[in-house]
Amino acid sequence: MPDTRILFVDDDRDILAMVEQYLTIKGYDVTTVDNGIEAVGIVKEKEIDIVFTDYKMPEFNGLELLVAIKKYRPQTEVIIVTGYGSMESAIQAMKFGSYDYLQKPFKLDHLKLIIDRIVEEKKIKNKAQLIRKIARERHHYGKLIGICPKMREIYEVIDTISIESPMVLIQGESGTGKELTARTIHDHSDRKEMPFILANCNSLTKATQTEDEITGHLSDMLTSVGGGTLYLDEISSLSSTVRKRMTALLADTDVDAGHRPRLIAGTSRDLEEIIASGSVKKDLLDLFNAVFIKLPPLRERKEDIPLLINHFLYVDSPAAKTRIYGMTPAAMNILLRYHWPGNLIQLQNVIERAFAMGVENAIGPEDLPAEIRTFGTISQMA
Repeated sequence: MPDTRILFVDDDRDILAMVEQYLTIKGYDVTTVDNGIEAVGIVKEKEIDIVFTDYKMPEFNGLELLVAIKKYRPQTEVIIVTGYGSMESAIQAMKFGSYDYLQKPFKLDHLKLIIDRIVEEKKIKNKAQLIRKIARERHHYGKLIGICPKMREIYEVIDTISIESPMVLIQGESGTGKELTARTIHDHSDRKEMPFILANCNSLTKATQTEDEITGHLSDMLTSVGGGTLYLDEISSLSSTVRKRMTALLADTDVDAGHRPRLIAGTSRDLEEIIASGSVKKDLLDLFNAVFIKLPPLRERKEDIPLLINHFLYVDSPAAKTRIYGMTPAAMNILLRYHWPGNLIQLQNVIERAFAMGVENAIGPEDLPAEIRTFGTISQMA
């Protein structure tokens, strides 16, 4: 509150004295003036956060002051103070950018409520800006690695939902890291101390199980996970009937004494494609309609390949494996040209293969799998 600067403008000095005394006692930095022209001068010189101004004042009225303030300090919030029965002037002021209006005679606690609301909104806005700044500077989020714009957008989304627990649908090709993203969301949420359970829907449906058995199995998982996270991998494999039953189970207030689990779902199929084909109805969107994360394939984020290689060499591998310190420029050029149909898993396998082959020092072109090593040559011949 002390760093929130407030300016109150009114030609009634009794009101000014009352407001100044009250806000000072409450710990606010408040300035009062009795005319609009002086108020403009103060706004030009000082960064004022909130301005309350009477609408009817001689020489320079509240609407004119509002326009002037928004010209010099667009970020300053202005509240028009109007007399009883002056709603038209208040509505007009809102059109010119007034944050709100305060009707005379007003209660001082109402004045404080408006200030506190603006202060709280400013905190949230500043936090969101900080999150975006941090996301732009990050090269990883937990075990998610990448500096490309699409990955940074995903980091920002995870930050945004870290406290709230909406349902999340993750779409991405095989090997792009859907399960890792789900675990990262769980690990950076208020549920991180609770269980994370993976259910492979493909395996469930391929087994000779009825819809009742599948529903029962998923119901058991929901009970086991408690207030944690249940990740449904390849949810498009589940029938519409099972998904509807899942919705009903989540709505059951008896689940974990009212503490419902969080559901995160993954699918490698393009969402629009599977809905258009009719294999998945709109109920999938209805179940996971809060947050949608689309993971980019590796071919669309090749600037991340050097970072990922470094991660697989030094972070995600046992210390005994670190006899390889890097990649030769020639090998790196080959990897940057390759189209990576297997995405991150395929790149990780390249590094694991080099360890298994006993490569020392740097991985060269001769240490790469044949289909990757010859990709550029075959493409040029084609």
